[in-house]
Amino acid sequence: MIAAVSSGENTGFAECILSVNCPEASLEPWRTAVSCLLGLDAGRAALENRRHQGEWPEQLVEMMEIALVDLCGKLQGVPSNHLLGLQESKAVCGVHVILSDQMDEVAESAQWARQEGKAAYIKVKLFGDTRLDCEVIRTVRRYCSPEETFLIGDVNCGYRPDARAGVSLEWIARQLDQLREAGLDACEDPAFLEIPEWVELQKRVAPLQLIPDYPMRGSRDSIKRICRGMGGIYNIHPDSAGSIIDAVILAGRIRELGAGLMVGDDSLVGPSASIWQQLASGLGARWVEATEKRRESDFYYRCVNDLATDSTHNPIFIQWKKGFGINLDEARLAREVDSTVEVKR
Repeated sequence: MIAAVSSGENTGFAECILSVNCPEASLEPWRTAVSCLLGLDAGRAALENRRHQGEWPEQLVEMMEIALVDLCGKLQGVPSNHLLGLQESKAVCGVHVILSDQMDEVAESAQWARQEGKAAYIKVKLFGDTRLDCEVIRTVRRYCSPEETFLIGDVNCGYRPDARAGVSLEWIARQLDQLREAGLDACEDPAFLEIPEWVELQKRVAPLQLIPDYPMRGSRDSIKRICRGMGGIYNIHPDSAGSIIDAVILAGRIRELGAGLMVGDDSLVGPSASIWQQLASGLGARWVEATEKRRESDFYYRCVNDLATDSTHNPIFIQWKKGFGINLDEARLAREVDSTVEVKR
């Protein structure tokens, strides 16, 4: 879903996932919810939107906040990062993601990333099957050496799917040791873990760096929950952060803990991908996963008049503009999408 929130001649944009595996999902409940923002100035609308945290879906609050912060930046003529207190503007690399368990596809994707200059950070989907996971890692390493590629694996808790799985921490550590020996640098969500188990597992598997993801959702809660030593890098996850304002506060907490941070993805293909790239730069993230996708973003690019970011190259080039610098042809976008809904007085 793409949101366009307007005030006068200015429009703020954002995007989120409306549903997963639910093609009949309706826009109507969201239209009803956000109608309470009509008639407010942009700043007051942002505050009113935050008042509905815990009531509206997290991704709706986050999307509307992003669009309103984009709008506020455009109205004030400054980059929205500055409104969030983010002054850093270093280049940030996008991570190339490989999702296949077919070795020929893994090999092709790794080679493509290297040829296109996108191999500085590669993330592979892992499956909780040590033999298969090691094969995926070794296949990437056949083309991308440790000197040129930081290799991340995401197991989605595959080595212990839930608290009732009865899998010992010692066994999980042994599997991760094998992944490290195969060539893995960091592992995201290797298993369902309680907070103390994250800390203990990181001690056991170092120098492999753990990346907590699911404990980081949403930002306003994880600020109070996370602690030092859970991993080497902590993930701030779009569409699950619940708020970019809270994500900025969370990033400060991560730095206090002495860890690095990354910005994840939620299959974003349009404006929020560009916005999270700018946030990743301002937050000093190691890398950003939220990038426009090969073959999935074509409809969006046909509607772009101007963007502040260019994720076709690494590091991602950012030209700081008013707001988040997104200018879309809304009439063309309305023709490209499956359906539209207008919320107005």
